[in-house]
Amino acid sequence: MQKSQPKSLMKGLTQFIVDLRNSKDLDEEDKKIHLEINNIRSKFKSNLNGYQKKKYVCKLIYIYLLGNHGIVDFGLKEAFELFRSNVYSEKKLGYLAVSVLLDNENSTSKLKKVTCKEHLNYVLEEVQPDLVRDLQSENEEYNCLAIEFIASCFNVGDSDVVVVKESDPNSQEWLELIDMVYSAVTSPISKPMVKRKGSLALKSLLRLYPEVIITNSNWVPRLLKLIDEKDFANVISSIPLLQDILALNTQYVKAIVPGVARKLSLIVVDGVCPPVDYYYDSPAPWLIVKLLQFVEQLFLLVDKQGSQVLTLNQLDENTVNELRQVVAKSIQNASQPIKGLPNRNSQSSILFQAVSLAVFLEASPDAIHGAMNALVMLLNSAETNTRYLSLDALIKLTARSNSTYLSSKDKFDETLTVIMKLLRDKDISVRRKALDLIYTLCTFDNYNVIISLLLEYFPTADFQLKSELAIKIAVMAEKFATDSTWYVTTMLKLLSIGGGSNSNGIGFMTNEVWERIVQIVVNNGDLQKKACKLLINLLRRPFNPQQGSQQQPQQQPQPQPQQLSESLVKVASFVLGEYGEQVNDIEDLNVHHQFQILFDAYFKVSLLTRAMLLTTFLKFLVKFPDALFVPNIVDLLEIETQSIDLEIQTRAYEYLKLVTLQSDFALAKNVIKPFPAFDNKIENPLMNRLGSLNRIVGLNRSRSVVMAKNIRSKPDAGVISEEGGDADTTLESNPFGETKAATTPSTNPILSPNWYAGYHRMLHFDAGIFYEDQLIKITYRVIKNTNELTLKFTIINNAQKTIGKKISGFTVLNLESLASIQDPNYTLHIKTIPEPMIADKTQMDIEIKVRNIIENNESPILSMTFTCGGSFNQLNLKFPVLLLKTITPTALATVDDFEKRWQQISQMLGVQQGESIQHAVLTHRHNASNISRLLARVGLAIVQCSPDSPDTPILVTGAGILHTQKSNYGVLVKVRGTDQIGKELGITVRCTGGGVAEVIAATLKEIFAGKF
Repeated sequence: MQKSQPKSLMKGLTQFIVDLRNSKDLDEEDKKIHLEINNIRSKFKSNLNGYQKKKYVCKLIYIYLLGNHGIVDFGLKEAFELFRSNVYSEKKLGYLAVSVLLDNENSTSKLKKVTCKEHLNYVLEEVQPDLVRDLQSENEEYNCLAIEFIASCFNVGDSDVVVVKESDPNSQEWLELIDMVYSAVTSPISKPMVKRKGSLALKSLLRLYPEVIITNSNWVPRLLKLIDEKDFANVISSIPLLQDILALNTQYVKAIVPGVARKLSLIVVDGVCPPVDYYYDSPAPWLIVKLLQFVEQLFLLVDKQGSQVLTLNQLDENTVNELRQVVAKSIQNASQPIKGLPNRNSQSSILFQAVSLAVFLEASPDAIHGAMNALVMLLNSAETNTRYLSLDALIKLTARSNSTYLSSKDKFDETLTVIMKLLRDKDISVRRKALDLIYTLCTFDNYNVIISLLLEYFPTADFQLKSELAIKIAVMAEKFATDSTWYVTTMLKLLSIGGGSNSNGIGFMTNEVWERIVQIVVNNGDLQKKACKLLINLLRRPFNPQQGSQQQPQQQPQPQPQQLSESLVKVASFVLGEYGEQVNDIEDLNVHHQFQILFDAYFKVSLLTRAMLLTTFLKFLVKFPDALFVPNIVDLLEIETQSIDLEIQTRAYEYLKLVTLQSDFALAKNVIKPFPAFDNKIENPLMNRLGSLNRIVGLNRSRSVVMAKNIRSKPDAGVISEEGGDADTTLESNPFGETKAATTPSTNPILSPNWYAGYHRMLHFDAGIFYEDQLIKITYRVIKNTNELTLKFTIINNAQKTIGKKISGFTVLNLESLASIQDPNYTLHIKTIPEPMIADKTQMDIEIKVRNIIENNESPILSMTFTCGGSFNQLNLKFPVLLLKTITPTALATVDDFEKRWQQISQMLGVQQGESIQHAVLTHRHNASNISRLLARVGLAIVQCSPDSPDTPILVTGAGILHTQKSNYGVLVKVRGTDQIGKELGITVRCTGGGVAEVIAATLKEIFAGKF
């Protein structure tokens, strides 16, 4: 006899789901749903047992999940009955139903759209008594159900800002819930499963109500002990909670590291691990990875002032040694032969995290070498993820450490062979990582080998990688080249194979590459003839890096058909037009061959390149008026006078007039002059190394991982010339548009709306909100060091909350100083460039050096662009760089000392030079205490402050020292009330520097009264 199915399978529910799925269309499905809804309504009016209630509530949940939110709210009453049942199966389903249907109840019962905080408070009001009862129960399963509900339904995520405050009306209900979960986590009698779930629930609650963990300082030490739990699963579940707690209470960071180090040492070094926590033959690998990651994050943690909370010298010697031993042992274990895929995976995971932590511990060279050996071995793994992660770890290790691992030629050649093989990996992400690693490995000792191999690889690379590959080759050649002939030869070869375009007409090379080649050729007379020869030969027979290679793999991808390199044609157009006659004495390179090569390319290139070629043909005609190709040039000019392109038409017409007005081309010869050498004073970094020297030592290798797409190969505004002075002038004549002509600052961009609120806030305070709209929020912090300032900007993605979008392509378009270019009063430098993709937030640091007296109208403008939700956005924001930011207080003990110094300044400089008076009308009333606090916040020491009495006139005096690179100045300030209610002030400033008082007084007026 066949055994009947148990009731727990809910055959009626299964059949209902099958019927719905078999519906022919949406109308039939809706009819079945409404029929079932009516049936359930009638059933709920009768007496049902637990099984029946569960079955009908399950049907309602399924109907709700299909999107029918508005027709199932009547089942919430039965869901709460199950929620409060003492039968575990009913209670379990009740928790699920309430978590789903209560959200629906809240969303449909209100006319207005509720906020997340309102919804959470609504849920709390409905379920708090029941949660408390189940948390107090001695039944472990009831405890877990309540804790799971809290962890899921009260979890607001990382990006949401939902904070319960002590002043909120329901804060006591929240506090009671938090206190009970905290007790469940820390109680020694709590079951392990309750503790694990409780840690995650407490993390969610503390994010809602962070004041609890701040005000209850006695909680933190108890929670920190979770790291010492014997149950490894409890430790893993507690780590996210501890990370949040330590971020709020950074003073406890140093206290937890020794415990983490001990636990890691016991597992990794001593091999102490319960049998249940082994993963195949590996002891607790996932706990090891979590703990290593935890320590690394503690090293990265910063306090409210932005200072690093934990540094190596703050730890005791034993803790540091234990961590180093753990890293070394992890690397050693991963370096040994490992049997079985699960064991290899676990050891590789530990290795990747150990390598990431090693650089913070200043690991020994032997440890670094061992890590690199192990990672190189993993590059041959059959698993794509392992290869990718190994490459990523090698990039970090190579960029961060000073390892000499690859100093041996044999070791370097062996490693490079493996990496080059990965450039042909089946996975594009692995290929990109391999290219990044090659870029990171490039030094002055090996750049020639690396670039030659990449040039050989270029023709077989796929389109997805060619653009990035071309950029990296160009950047490495620019960064490390020490011989100008080698650089030009290599770059022309690159242009030959990568200067074409893909199927969409988009080239792989930027204009900057060929423009810099032209600069170098123009400034190096010994290169001009060589460049002409090489260009002619490359245009005849494009460079093929596959020729001459010894052995090719049997399944080597075939190079794609080579297209005409337009970038190479541009270089040839300029160089041959200027210097082609230098090879005219060589039979197969004479000007007739040059003309024919360029003429054949004319109709195969873009309009911009054709315009350049017309100029080249004019130069040929003027230099060789009797050549056989002259009629061809004239015919071409006549034809192009009818061109539909205005630029081509205009050039052709003007050139035709030049060569036909006079038979001897006298006018044309006066127009065509030799191109002048580029001014050495404004050479970009590449020109500083290669411009007129045969061999120049390059810059030291950077220790950070810099992707080619983030490298700015164009010169920055403050390039230092070889003479040691600032490069204050730019090229007056530049046919390439590489740098802008500038003897005065460019026209100020239009400032974004609402820019002034952040500007004025920065005048007052050294931290706050700089700018905010629906898409983006920028906060700032000012760090002062006498005449040097650092502005730390944090760019936060508001769009994630408003429209659920990431910010992409974030770029600092310009940082424009409005100070004079000649001998500027301050200098700017972007120390930290923000990330282009902002899911949450990114950082930008600007260093400022105050050199002299800064006028109030000299504050710089920061221009940024980004894309969000498909729209392009630009922000132009002015931020204050003012003398007031460099003031430090100075002690003048008495009012008499102040008045004595006040008179001395008047006698020394006179009233016109040493004093300035401003009248400020305020928007609201001030008393002497308000003014005193404001002046102190600016940086002045308060000498005198009148009482806050209606009968006493306002008088506040302050003193300070203003710092610049060139000099320091004493500053004295008097602020008097000029009316009876404190809304009008007279500001008098005297300063030991001529003209300084006027600037300070104007700034103080703006601080008090806002815009002029």
